[in-house]
Amino acid sequence: MKIGYLGPKGTFSYEVCTEYCCENMQMVEYKTIPDCIFALETGEVDESIVPIENSLQGCVTDAIDTLIKYESIKVKDEILLEIKQNLMSNKNCTLEEIKKVYSHPQALAQCRNFLEKHLLLEKIIPVESTALAAKKVSEENETSACICNISCQKEYHLNLLKKSIQDNNFNKTKFWVLSKKGNEKTERTKMSMLFSVKDKPGALYNVLKIFNEYHLNLTKIESRPAKTVLGEYIFWIDVTIENHNEEKAIQEIKNMEIYTRILGKY
Repeated sequence: MKIGYLGPKGTFSYEVCTEYCCENMQMVEYKTIPDCIFALETGEVDESIVPIENSLQGCVTDAIDTLIKYESIKVKDEILLEIKQNLMSNKNCTLEEIKKVYSHPQALAQCRNFLEKHLLLEKIIPVESTALAAKKVSEENETSACICNISCQKEYHLNLLKKSIQDNNFNKTKFWVLSKKGNEKTERTKMSMLFSVKDKPGALYNVLKIFNEYHLNLTKIESRPAKTVLGEYIFWIDVTIENHNEEKAIQEIKNMEIYTRILGKY
């Protein structure tokens, strides 16, 4: 069984994937989140693990926008990981000597206050992953730094300059395990779904009130551009499954003849 993840070695996705995988599973590295999802769509892998939401920065747009495109992919499970960002360099240097920092855009945003307060940067360079940032820094001749997972220190032979530099210590990332089979367990406590409505007064309200009528708790609602007409959106919601009324609610929404897609129950 093959499991896709956002590489290279040392990413938080790699950490989650190593914890998730059993002995009979093969980890397959991809350069970007869309590549991970596309590999699942084409059958290169059996499952993929992707970050979907961070407690500080919100939705990982690359993940949800790509997932919207592929109707056959489902959410099988979710995994929460506490995120600690660390500043590392390719040389033994002081913070004042660092003029250039690499990292994933989410990590850079999570450490914005630290960077502004403690470093005199000339360049902030976003890359596809925190581990790729570490790899780039390890290969440079000039002094540079990266923000990355602590495992990158050993993996890429870097010097640790400062531990845990995120601006908020309540920093967690939710990862989704994606599959074409979905979750086959009988006990499922959450449902994620997508829907869109026509651009007219009360359209969104008419959908949301159905969940209230069936006493279903919405824990998340977020809109993404439909990428068809300006002003049209696809809504992503998470619903807590407590009273097993979700199927009745889904049927009522489908009866409204709007786009509806269940991402998964897990």
